[in-house]
Amino acid sequence: MATKNRVPMDKDWAWAVVLGTFGSMALVIGTLKSFGVLLVELSHRYDAPASLLASSQSLCGWLHLGLAPVSNILSQPFGHRWVVFCGGILSAIGLVATSFVRDIKWFFITYGIITGFGFGLIVATVLVFPSFYFDKKLPLALGLASSGSGMGAFIFPNLTRFLLDEYSVSGCLLILGGILLHICAFSLLFRPTSYWKNENHETIIKPHYTHKKNSSEKEIEINFEEDEHSELLEVNNPSIITSVAEARSAILAERRLFRTKSLPSLSYATHLCVIKPSNSENNIYSSKMNTEFKISRQICTSSSKVEKHVRNTLKPPFINWELFKDPLFLLINAGVFSALYGHHNSFNFVPPLADELGFSESEGALSVSIVGITDLIGRISGGIIGNAFFKRRIKLFIICLLVFSASSMIVVHVTYFYVFIVFCGIQGLATGGFMGVQISMIADELGREKLSTAWGYVAFTSSFSVLINPALSGAIKDSSCSWKNSFRLSSACGFLGSVALLTEVYIRKRLQKKYPAS
Repeated sequence: MATKNRVPMDKDWAWAVVLGTFGSMALVIGTLKSFGVLLVELSHRYDAPASLLASSQSLCGWLHLGLAPVSNILSQPFGHRWVVFCGGILSAIGLVATSFVRDIKWFFITYGIITGFGFGLIVATVLVFPSFYFDKKLPLALGLASSGSGMGAFIFPNLTRFLLDEYSVSGCLLILGGILLHICAFSLLFRPTSYWKNENHETIIKPHYTHKKNSSEKEIEINFEEDEHSELLEVNNPSIITSVAEARSAILAERRLFRTKSLPSLSYATHLCVIKPSNSENNIYSSKMNTEFKISRQICTSSSKVEKHVRNTLKPPFINWELFKDPLFLLINAGVFSALYGHHNSFNFVPPLADELGFSESEGALSVSIVGITDLIGRISGGIIGNAFFKRRIKLFIICLLVFSASSMIVVHVTYFYVFIVFCGIQGLATGGFMGVQISMIADELGREKLSTAWGYVAFTSSFSVLINPALSGAIKDSSCSWKNSFRLSSACGFLGSVALLTEVYIRKRLQKKYPAS
């Protein structure tokens, strides 16, 4: 019998994958969000201005998104589990090394580059991996998984404050580095889908031939049944179908959706695999239609011209330029960039805005906590609502982005603290909503087969918002002597992003009417 697809879609181990993503995101984003707590202590330790230390944080923050295409490329040959595992090792080494350095230059290397590089290998990889285990419940799974970011942002700043008070800055960084090693444990939950194949790891080949009348030519069709896909290999010249060529077909069976009508270069194949007839007859050209051959799926070490050709044909390009030619992808990219710009603005500058509006420091700290906890609630509820009520998550993304933009425009005019924290809560819910559905939105609009590549490019583009937002908002504050204009800018960016995504929806609808079969 053929190999069955036993991947537990939407059930069982799939939720363990969600747990792995949740934990990894909580540790990475929590560490990034707690840098503000470390800032004062680090400035005393290195005798450096806060602006210089903040630039190292910007570098680390940029790398955790900007390396998304790199992590996507590395995941293809090495697997997602190993990429996340290595990212956990690198980020832990970076923080542990930072606890020992006394020079600001080395701080940039250990924290900004090494830790940032580790984070970059982790984030993009864990966010797309649930798509291999979920189908109908993908938006819910991604919403729950991304909520780890909100949980980490809520817990880690308080944990960092406690560690600083108890163990000083060196001990705090050392312990945080040890905590990040738990990412390696979470990576073990990312089982590749090949794990769920049949236990005997055998592929069934069902060959048959048909004799063409008035012709001495025969056809042999070999059908490889593997997982949920069906792969067809047709060979029109039976004179070259030898045990050697059949062995080569075992290699080709490992490639998915491969189809060819003539492979004369199969004669170059070498004896690499063993073919075992399932019945007593050894003649492959028997007229029996149901003869089955079991091929042991050995990993063949030698290469041939056929194997090289297949590998070169199926190898994905280093950069998918066709994706950048797609106007729908470009519009989605612009919308996500605008949304992430506003997201960073809410977390970074709510305290100084509260101070400017006349509220106390404790009230400003409470406002940040309100944004953090409502962001967590928004991510979870966004996944649930998107899974239950929206077939296309881009509509929910647009709604959340518009709500965020409107609240950002209004909050700068508030004079009462309780009204202020209400709008902070609305901002948190809105940002959590669109952050929780952004990946499922990309999967809906561009297709799941393009999700890893598309999200890598979107994350890389959006990573520049981490660099631009602090510098641009600071420049606006210096020129206007007010933080209000930076919030007005983030509101304008949100409205522009909504327009870009609405344009994408309109264009796609027109294309579907024009090409209904596509």
